[in-house]
Amino acid sequence: MDESFRRAIRKMTGASIVRFGSRPNRASMIANLSQVMNATWSIALFEHLDANDNDPSATMAGPETISFSSSAWKLWESEFPHLIDEFTSKFEEFHFKWNQRFSTDEIHRQLLQSQWIAQDTQGWYFSSKSTKQEIKNLYFSTIHLMVGDAEKLLVMMSSRASHLQERLSNFWYKEGATDAISKVLPCLEASLRSQETEMISSLRASLAEVALKRFYAGFSTGSKTRYYPTSMSCARNVGRQWDLNGAYENPFLAYTDDFCDYAAGLTLLICRWYQEKWSLYLRGFSRGQLDLFGQNSHSFNTNP
Repeated sequence: MDESFRRAIRKMTGASIVRFGSRPNRASMIANLSQVMNATWSIALFEHLDANDNDPSATMAGPETISFSSSAWKLWESEFPHLIDEFTSKFEEFHFKWNQRFSTDEIHRQLLQSQWIAQDTQGWYFSSKSTKQEIKNLYFSTIHLMVGDAEKLLVMMSSRASHLQERLSNFWYKEGATDAISKVLPCLEASLRSQETEMISSLRASLAEVALKRFYAGFSTGSKTRYYPTSMSCARNVGRQWDLNGAYENPFLAYTDDFCDYAAGLTLLICRWYQEKWSLYLRGFSRGQLDLFGQNSHSFNTNP
């Protein structure tokens, strides 16, 4: 995981990545996994395990590598790197585009035109009372379009990865699933697809939630009105909580950097997750691994 993504997670969510404090409990993880498996595919998985247990001699014949498809592996090797490179480039363009949209001159024009900054006898000031609804209105008139564009890219990448997943599955099922034992991995993968879809949908929905929450954090409620000598200097201080160190020309650029790093990191993380998932499945397993517990033991017994 890139450091820019780690930093963006801290900025956008206010929390660092959670790490396991100790070694995870394997039995507990498997139990939790079994609860999210699709019932139909779970039954099929059970039947394949039983079929193998009823005819253990069948596992002695066949190729050394079980559930391996050379065509699927070649497709995986060629397509996923291209997909990652493509969306890395798309997010670089996305970042550049929104940095221009929130340049100081442009954000000054937007805030002035929409009367978010105003002038009285004491000078220029941010006209919002910083209520939750007013800040939300400002969000929808500025940042909302950027978040929508990021969601489209995430959905586009997920759709492309899902389509590639279907192509991999077709090759894998045809070439790698030829008997009961070789169908175990394909059944396991298929049984988790629905949960996988829910996870991706949840991550997509969280993008807007995280963006809005971070936007709220840029404004403090109940603070005294600050006055500035010019409208430009006032615009440069709207949302100043996003850039307390003053590293950016205006706070919206600070927000844009953090959000773009977060959205790009999340999207590419999902893509790499698909890549690593299929790297694991498509390798299959060795026929020698069926006898890890001794020559006379049948580790696939599913009977209680």
